[in-house]
Formats: sequence, structure tokens, C-alpha cells
Amino acid sequence: MNNISKISFWLFLSIPSTLFLDKIFASILIGILFLLNIHKIFIVETFQHLTRKKALLFSVIYFFIHAIALSYTKDFNDGLNSLGIILSFLLIPLIGISISANKGGIKINENFLEKLYLFFVSAGILSMIICLFNAFYAVNYGNGSKEYWFFYRGLAEPLWNIHPIYLAYYLNFLLSILLLHNWKLKFSYQLIIKWLIILLTLTFLILLSARTPLIITFAIIVLFIYNKLKIRKSVFVLTSIALLSITIIGLFNTNNRFKELFNENGIIEEDRVQTWKCALEVAENNLFIGVPEGDLDFELEKVYAKHMHSKGSERGYNCHNQYLQQLCYFGIFGLLFFILWLYHVFKASIKTNQILQLLLFSVLVYFCTESLLSVNKGIIFVSYFFTLIAIYEK
Repeated sequence: MNNISKISFWLFLSIPSTLFLDKIFASILIGILFLLNIHKIFIVETFQHLTRKKALLFSVIYFFIHAIALSYTKDFNDGLNSLGIILSFLLIPLIGISISANKGGIKINENFLEKLYLFFVSAGILSMIICLFNAFYAVNYGNGSKEYWFFYRGLAEPLWNIHPIYLAYYLNFLLSILLLHNWKLKFSYQLIIKWLIILLTLTFLILLSARTPLIITFAIIVLFIYNKLKIRKSVFVLTSIALLSITIIGLFNTNNRFKELFNENGIIEEDRVQTWKCALEVAENNLFIGVPEGDLDFELEKVYAKHMHSKGSERGYNCHNQYLQQLCYFGIFGLLFFILWLYHVFKASIKTNQILQLLLFSVLVYFCTESLLSVNKGIIFVSYFFTLIAIYEK
């Protein structure tokens, strides 16, 4: 392996870990990787491999569909900015193919994943410790309230103001690695340390109070119990029901983020439901052509104002549902394209391992409550692991 290949190996390996930092770090790494491998990207062999990997080909096409939409957007500057944000859907597949498919390239296999998991878990542990120390200081010595521990944004604040949903999203992946990966490390007290980190991650996810990640957390735990403990199905079902009941009761009695879901009459009062209704109205009004990315925010704001959805207007909410977001962007044909893309990623994931399959499941669930592909941290994470799934070798 020559020097450029070695540098590419470690840079490509470290991209997910940098997502705990400011977004500029991951963007710089991707830019450096592109420049280092540009001589291998624009060759016939790379494009031949790309056409054979449908999951990656759809990613590249997705970028160019957004680029074409710029031709009829009213807000060209916002559209151009959005195109820059989704550039990872073009660059990461090209980088992944160029450094893995060509002669002497990186093999994306279990050995590669072992190192990637170690990097990612290390970055996640450090991030959680920083956040918890900051919260402890704020509550006991600063101006933080006693509710700081269950404060949605406060706990994630030290990490360059990373949105809690993305921090929790990464920690879900970290938890699945800790529970389901067979580590090859050998040192004293390895099992004790592993379970202490698992306990730290679970505690942090509960304190962070992001609702969708907690649903995914429960699914990960249930999968672990079923696969690793080898218990009878009847005991498994009863244990799962008991865990779910205890979790629901505990969260609704202690966590304001869950109490806010219902009003005093026990009726669901989640503003996200109102956001979905407004976004669906926009989609219905533009069912075949869609609304270009640069113009969608304006269209949503008009419907938010029409239905007096004050939070949506004040905070500039996106659709908070990736499937609905695609329907708004490109109409019904764009949504079908998106579903076909996910189908090819799913087909590719069957040939990988349980952790990557669980990651894909998590992404599909997150798409129901978040527009992950509208934010840089979500885009890089999804495009990176979609690429990894597509080029994985057993």
C-alpha cells in the first residue's frame, strides 16, 4: 500500500468519528480524500464499478436531480447552498469506489469495520464524558437548572451545538456496536469496561431525551436479548413487554419531553403532527412537479401561517419526515425514486453484517420523524454508511 493509499485508508476510516465535532472537520476530510484520489476517480474503471453498485449510482443521481432542479428554482442562492450541503452524496460514493475497487485499494470488510468501530466508540465515549461534565458543572456550580439533565438541547451543547437528534442517532449506532460486535481486543477487565460503557450510553440517551432514538434504543436491546441470550420465545416476548411497560411508565413520569406529547385531557398535542399536515398540503399542491429545495422553505412558511402553526413559522421547520420531504421536493416520481434507492441499499445490506443491517433499519425509522438528508451531519453519516454497505466485502 503506497503512501496515498495509507493516508486515504485512515482518513476514510475516521470520517464518522469527526461528526461529533463541528461540521467543517468532516467536510475538510472529504475534500482532502477527493483531491488525494482524483487520479483514480475520473477513470473508466471507477465508473464501471459505480454502475454495478446500484445503491451508489442512485446516490449520485440524487445529487444531480437536485442540481437540475436549480434551473427552475426561484431562490437560486438558497438552492445553490442546499446543493453544496448534499455534495457528499456525490463525493463519498466516488471516493469509496475509487479507493476500494481499484487495484491495491482498501478492502471494506470486517477488519476495516473493526478499526472503524474502535475509532467511533472512542470518539463517542469522549463526547459523552465532555457533555456530562459540562452538565454537572452547569447544575451545581453554574446557572443551569435542576432540569438540565433532561434538557433536550442543553446536554449536547458542548459539542459545537450539535442537534440532540444527531448526537442520539450516533449513540444508537455506538450502542449497537457495543452490544452486537464481537470485539477482538484482549486486555484485563474488558467485559466490565464494555458494560460500563453500555450503561453510560444508555444513561446518556435517556438524559438526552430524544424520542425516536429511544425507540431505536429499545429495538437494539430487544434484538440483543433475542440473539445473544438464547432465551425461549415465550420468555423473550414477556421480557420485551415488561421492559417496554417499565420504560414507558418511567419516561412519562420523569421526562418532560414525553409529557409534552399530550395535553391535560390526554390528547396528542405534538407540533410535529401539525408540521406533517402542513407539509402534506404543500406536497398535494405540487404532486407531479414538486417544489425545488431552494423554494420549499417559503412554501412551508405560507402553509404554516395559514394554519397558525406558530412553532413551524418561528423555527423554520422542515418536513420532519424524509419521505414527505422527497414528495415535496420532486413530487410522486421523486418519492418513488427515493424508495427504489432505499430498496437497492436494503438489497446490498443483506450481504453485510447485523450491525450495518440494524443501522439501515434505524435510518429508515429516523426518516419517519426527521429530514436527515437536509442537514450536513445527517447527510454525511447516511451517505458514508450507504457507501460502506454498497462496497462491503465478506
